[in-house]
Amino acid sequence: MSLTPDKERAVNYETLYTLTSDRERAYKLTMALPDPEAPFGDAVSVISELLEKRKEEVVSLREEIALSFENERIATKAIFPESPLFPHEYGEYFPVIYASGNLELLKTRTLTILGMLRPSMQGRYDALQVLSYLISEDVTAILTLDDGIPFLVAENMLYRNGNVIAILSDPISRCSSANEAKLRARIYASGLLLSVFPPSVRSERWHVVVRNNFIASISESVFLAEEKDGGPSWAVFDKVLARGGRAMLSSSMLEVPSYTWAGRHIESGSLTYSSEKDLRRLLPKKVKASKEPDLFS
Repeated sequence: MSLTPDKERAVNYETLYTLTSDRERAYKLTMALPDPEAPFGDAVSVISELLEKRKEEVVSLREEIALSFENERIATKAIFPESPLFPHEYGEYFPVIYASGNLELLKTRTLTILGMLRPSMQGRYDALQVLSYLISEDVTAILTLDDGIPFLVAENMLYRNGNVIAILSDPISRCSSANEAKLRARIYASGLLLSVFPPSVRSERWHVVVRNNFIASISESVFLAEEKDGGPSWAVFDKVLARGGRAMLSSSMLEVPSYTWAGRHIESGSLTYSSEKDLRRLLPKKVKASKEPDLFS
Protein backbone atom coordinates (compact mmCIF):
# COMPACT_ATOMS: atom_id res chain seq x y z
CA MET A 1 0.00 0.00 0.00
CA SER A 2 1.43 3.38 -1.04
CA LEU A 3 1.84 6.14 1.52
CA THR A 4 0.38 9.63 1.24
CA PRO A 5 2.88 12.42 0.44
CA ASP A 6 2.97 13.66 4.04
CA LYS A 7 3.78 10.14 5.26
CA GLU A 8 6.50 9.69 2.63
CA ARG A 9 8.16 12.90 3.83
CA ALA A 10 7.77 11.79 7.45
CA VAL A 11 9.42 8.45 6.62
CA ASN A 12 12.33 10.30 5.02
CA TYR A 13 12.69 12.51 8.08
CA GLU A 14 12.46 9.64 10.58
CA THR A 15 15.05 7.66 8.62
CA LEU A 16 17.46 10.58 8.59
CA TYR A 17 16.76 11.39 12.25
CA THR A 18 17.49 7.79 13.22
CA LEU A 19 20.81 8.03 11.39
CA THR A 20 21.81 11.48 12.73
CA SER A 21 20.05 11.84 16.13
CA ASP A 22 19.68 15.53 15.19
CA ARG A 23 16.14 16.82 14.49
CA GLU A 24 17.16 20.04 12.79
CA ARG A 25 19.80 18.45 10.60
CA ALA A 26 17.50 15.56 9.67
CA TYR A 27 14.73 17.92 8.58
CA LYS A 28 17.11 20.12 6.58
CA LEU A 29 18.40 17.01 4.80
CA THR A 30 14.83 15.90 4.14
CA MET A 31 13.94 19.23 2.55
CA ALA A 32 17.17 19.15 0.48
CA LEU A 33 16.10 15.91 -1.24
CA PRO A 34 15.12 16.20 -4.93
CA ASP A 35 11.59 15.23 -3.84
CA PRO A 36 11.03 15.25 -0.06
CA GLU A 37 7.72 13.41 -0.53
CA ALA A 38 9.15 10.39 -2.37
CA PRO A 39 11.56 7.54 -1.57
CA PHE A 40 15.26 8.43 -1.65
CA GLY A 41 15.87 6.94 -5.10
CA ASP A 42 19.20 8.01 -6.60
CA ALA A 43 19.77 10.36 -3.63
CA VAL A 44 20.59 7.36 -1.43
CA SER A 45 24.20 7.41 -2.69
CA VAL A 46 24.67 11.02 -1.58
CA ILE A 47 22.97 10.33 1.75
CA SER A 48 25.13 7.29 2.49
CA GLU A 49 28.30 9.19 1.64
CA LEU A 50 27.29 12.29 3.62
CA LEU A 51 26.33 10.31 6.72
CA GLU A 52 29.09 7.70 6.29
CA LYS A 53 26.61 4.84 6.19
CA ARG A 54 26.35 1.92 3.81
CA LYS A 55 23.70 2.34 1.09
CA GLU A 56 22.18 -1.00 2.03
CA GLU A 57 21.78 0.17 5.63
CA VAL A 58 20.04 3.40 4.58
CA VAL A 59 17.68 1.61 2.17
CA SER A 60 16.86 -1.15 4.66
CA LEU A 61 16.15 1.33 7.46
CA ARG A 62 13.83 3.41 5.28
CA GLU A 63 11.93 0.32 4.15
CA GLU A 64 11.49 -0.80 7.75
CA ILE A 65 10.19 2.61 8.85
CA ALA A 66 7.89 2.89 5.82
CA LEU A 67 6.38 -0.51 6.65
CA SER A 68 5.52 0.65 10.17
CA PHE A 69 3.70 3.68 8.71
CA GLU A 70 1.78 1.41 6.31
CA ASN A 71 0.67 -0.78 9.23
CA GLU A 72 -0.75 2.07 11.35
CA ARG A 73 -4.15 1.13 12.76
CA ILE A 74 -5.47 4.67 13.17
CA ALA A 75 -5.79 7.51 10.67
CA THR A 76 -2.88 9.89 11.29
CA LYS A 77 -1.54 12.95 9.52
CA ALA A 78 2.04 14.23 9.64
CA ILE A 79 2.22 18.02 10.11
CA PHE A 80 5.25 20.09 9.13
CA PRO A 81 6.45 23.62 10.05
CA GLU A 82 5.16 25.27 6.88
CA SER A 83 1.58 24.12 7.57
CA PRO A 84 -0.78 26.82 8.93
CA LEU A 85 -1.92 24.21 11.44
CA PHE A 86 1.56 23.64 12.86
CA PRO A 87 1.62 24.91 16.47
CA HIS A 88 4.03 27.71 17.25
CA GLU A 89 7.12 26.32 19.01
CA TYR A 90 8.58 28.60 21.67
CA GLY A 91 11.35 26.29 22.81
CA GLU A 92 12.79 22.98 21.63
CA TYR A 93 12.52 22.20 17.91
CA PHE A 94 10.17 19.40 16.79
CA PRO A 95 9.86 19.55 12.99
CA VAL A 96 7.37 16.70 12.51
CA ILE A 97 4.22 16.20 14.56
CA TYR A 98 1.76 13.33 14.18
CA ALA A 99 -1.91 14.22 14.63
CA SER A 100 -5.13 12.23 14.75
CA GLY A 101 -8.60 13.66 15.27
CA ASN A 102 -10.01 17.16 14.95
CA LEU A 103 -7.21 19.24 13.42
CA GLU A 104 -9.35 22.39 13.68
CA LEU A 105 -8.51 22.49 17.39
CA LEU A 106 -5.00 23.63 16.43
CA LYS A 107 -6.56 26.97 15.46
CA THR A 108 -8.20 27.55 18.86
CA ARG A 109 -7.04 29.30 22.02
CA THR A 110 -5.37 26.80 24.34
CA LEU A 111 -4.30 26.36 27.96
CA THR A 112 -2.04 23.58 29.20
CA ILE A 113 -3.20 22.06 32.49
CA LEU A 114 -0.66 20.30 34.71
CA GLY A 115 -1.09 18.33 37.90
CA MET A 116 0.12 15.52 40.09
CA LEU A 117 -0.53 11.78 40.13
CA ARG A 118 -2.36 11.68 43.47
CA PRO A 119 -3.97 15.10 44.00
CA SER A 120 -5.69 16.23 47.15
CA MET A 121 -9.38 17.10 47.18
CA GLN A 122 -8.39 20.78 46.91
CA GLY A 123 -6.19 20.07 43.88
CA ARG A 124 -9.02 18.22 42.15
CA TYR A 125 -11.43 21.04 42.98
CA ASP A 126 -9.11 23.71 41.56
CA ALA A 127 -8.56 21.73 38.36
CA LEU A 128 -12.30 21.29 37.81
CA GLN A 129 -12.98 24.98 38.49
CA VAL A 130 -10.48 25.92 35.78
CA LEU A 131 -12.07 23.34 33.48
CA SER A 132 -15.45 25.06 33.87
CA TYR A 133 -13.93 28.39 32.90
CA LEU A 134 -12.25 26.90 29.82
CA ILE A 135 -15.55 25.49 28.61
CA SER A 136 -17.36 28.79 29.16
CA GLU A 137 -14.65 30.65 27.20
CA ASP A 138 -14.37 27.99 24.46
CA VAL A 139 -10.69 27.39 25.25
CA THR A 140 -9.04 24.05 24.40
CA ALA A 141 -7.26 22.15 27.19
CA ILE A 142 -3.82 20.73 26.34
CA LEU A 143 -3.17 17.69 28.53
CA THR A 144 -1.13 14.57 28.94
CA LEU A 145 -3.10 11.41 29.66
CA ASP A 146 -1.16 10.63 32.83
CA ASP A 147 -3.08 9.42 35.87
CA GLY A 148 -4.26 12.01 38.37
CA ILE A 149 -5.23 15.54 37.43
CA PRO A 150 -4.58 15.23 33.65
CA PHE A 151 -6.77 12.13 33.36
CA LEU A 152 -9.46 13.71 35.57
CA VAL A 153 -9.59 16.90 33.50
CA ALA A 154 -9.62 15.00 30.19
CA GLU A 155 -12.56 12.84 31.24
CA ASN A 156 -14.55 15.79 32.58
CA MET A 157 -13.81 18.00 29.58
CA LEU A 158 -15.12 15.30 27.25
CA TYR A 159 -18.18 14.65 29.42
CA ARG A 160 -19.07 18.35 29.20
CA ASN A 161 -18.29 18.60 25.47
CA GLY A 162 -15.14 20.64 26.02
CA ASN A 163 -12.17 20.68 23.65
CA VAL A 164 -9.17 18.46 24.42
CA ILE A 165 -5.75 18.11 22.80
CA ALA A 166 -3.89 15.15 24.32
CA ILE A 167 -0.09 14.99 24.04
CA LEU A 168 1.13 11.40 24.02
CA SER A 169 4.37 9.77 25.13
CA ASP A 170 3.83 6.90 22.67
CA PRO A 171 3.15 6.67 18.95
CA ILE A 172 -0.51 7.44 18.30
CA SER A 173 -1.18 3.87 17.21
CA ARG A 174 0.21 2.36 20.43
CA CYS A 175 -1.14 2.49 23.98
CA SER A 176 0.10 1.27 27.36
CA SER A 177 -3.17 0.59 29.21
CA ALA A 178 -6.80 -0.32 28.57
CA ASN A 179 -8.11 2.75 30.43
CA GLU A 180 -5.97 5.09 28.38
CA ALA A 181 -7.00 3.30 25.17
CA LYS A 182 -10.66 4.00 25.95
CA LEU A 183 -9.93 7.65 26.72
CA ARG A 184 -7.86 8.03 23.55
CA ALA A 185 -10.79 6.66 21.52
CA ARG A 186 -13.11 9.28 23.02
CA ILE A 187 -10.61 12.05 22.33
CA TYR A 188 -10.11 10.81 18.77
CA ALA A 189 -13.87 11.10 18.18
CA SER A 190 -14.09 14.82 19.04
CA GLY A 191 -10.69 16.08 20.21
CA LEU A 192 -7.14 15.70 18.97
CA LEU A 193 -4.23 13.33 19.70
CA LEU A 194 -0.71 14.65 19.12
CA SER A 195 2.64 12.86 19.30
CA VAL A 196 6.21 13.47 18.17
CA PHE A 197 6.82 9.71 18.11
CA PRO A 198 6.39 7.87 14.78
CA PRO A 199 4.88 4.38 14.57
CA SER A 200 8.36 3.00 13.90
CA VAL A 201 9.65 3.51 17.46
CA ARG A 202 9.11 1.32 20.49
CA SER A 203 7.48 2.83 23.56
CA GLU A 204 10.12 3.76 26.14
CA ARG A 205 9.83 5.24 29.63
CA TRP A 206 12.19 8.10 28.77
CA HIS A 207 9.75 9.26 26.08
CA VAL A 208 7.91 11.06 28.87
CA VAL A 209 10.80 13.53 29.09
CA VAL A 210 10.66 14.20 25.34
CA ARG A 211 6.88 14.57 25.52
CA ASN A 212 7.17 17.09 28.35
CA ASN A 213 9.74 19.07 26.37
CA PHE A 214 7.30 19.13 23.45
CA ILE A 215 4.43 20.31 25.68
CA ALA A 216 6.60 23.09 27.07
CA SER A 217 7.64 24.06 23.54
CA ILE A 218 4.06 24.55 22.26
CA SER A 219 2.49 25.97 25.44
CA GLU A 220 1.91 29.71 25.55
CA SER A 221 0.11 29.44 28.91
CA VAL A 222 0.13 26.79 31.65
CA PHE A 223 -1.90 26.23 34.81
CA LEU A 224 -0.57 24.03 37.62
CA ALA A 225 -3.39 22.72 39.80
CA GLU A 226 -1.19 20.89 42.31
CA GLU A 227 2.29 19.31 42.40
CA LYS A 228 4.69 18.17 45.10
CA ASP A 229 8.18 19.64 45.31
CA GLY A 230 10.32 18.12 42.57
CA GLY A 231 7.33 16.58 40.79
CA PRO A 232 7.39 16.15 36.98
CA SER A 233 4.90 18.97 36.27
CA TRP A 234 7.47 21.53 37.40
CA ALA A 235 9.74 20.73 34.45
CA VAL A 236 7.09 21.98 32.00
CA PHE A 237 6.04 24.85 34.26
CA ASP A 238 9.65 26.06 34.65
CA LYS A 239 10.38 26.04 30.91
CA VAL A 240 7.30 28.14 30.12
CA LEU A 241 7.94 30.55 32.99
CA ALA A 242 11.65 30.94 32.13
CA ARG A 243 10.96 32.01 28.56
CA GLY A 244 8.36 34.58 29.64
CA GLY A 245 5.21 32.59 28.97
CA ARG A 246 2.13 32.84 31.16
CA ALA A 247 2.44 30.42 34.10
CA MET A 248 -0.07 30.22 36.96
CA LEU A 249 -0.31 27.97 40.00
CA SER A 250 -3.12 27.48 42.46
CA SER A 251 -2.79 29.66 45.56
CA SER A 252 -3.98 26.71 47.68
CA MET A 253 -0.51 25.19 47.21
CA LEU A 254 0.95 28.07 49.21
CA GLU A 255 -1.02 26.89 52.24
CA VAL A 256 0.65 23.45 52.32
CA PRO A 257 3.91 23.61 54.35
CA SER A 258 5.56 20.78 52.39
CA TYR A 259 4.99 22.57 49.05
CA THR A 260 7.94 24.96 49.26
CA TRP A 261 8.48 25.18 45.50
CA ALA A 262 5.20 27.02 44.98
CA GLY A 263 6.39 30.02 47.01
CA ARG A 264 9.72 30.09 45.17
CA HIS A 265 7.94 30.25 41.84
CA ILE A 266 5.80 33.17 42.96
CA GLU A 267 9.06 35.02 43.65
CA SER A 268 10.21 34.09 40.12
CA GLY A 269 7.18 35.66 38.47
CA SER A 270 4.50 32.97 38.52
CA LEU A 271 0.89 34.14 38.64
CA THR A 272 -1.48 32.77 41.30
CA TYR A 273 -5.03 31.48 41.00
CA SER A 274 -7.66 32.11 43.66
CA SER A 275 -10.82 32.80 41.64
CA GLU A 276 -12.16 32.84 38.11
CA LYS A 277 -11.13 36.44 37.45
CA ASP A 278 -7.47 35.46 37.88
CA LEU A 279 -7.72 33.19 34.84
CA ARG A 280 -8.37 36.18 32.58
CA ARG A 281 -4.71 37.13 33.04
CA LEU A 282 -3.66 33.68 31.88
CA LEU A 283 -5.62 33.13 28.68
CA PRO A 284 -4.77 34.68 25.31
CA LYS A 285 -7.30 37.25 24.16
CA LYS A 286 -9.96 36.32 21.65
CA VAL A 287 -9.27 37.33 18.07
CA LYS A 288 -12.13 39.34 16.61
CA ALA A 289 -12.91 38.07 13.15
CA SER A 290 -14.11 41.47 11.97
CA LYS A 291 -10.75 43.11 12.71
CA GLU A 292 -8.24 40.34 12.16
CA PRO A 293 -7.45 38.58 8.87
CA ASP A 294 -8.31 34.90 8.63
CA LEU A 295 -4.92 33.20 8.41
CA PHE A 296 -6.43 29.79 7.75
CA SER A 297 -8.81 30.54 4.90
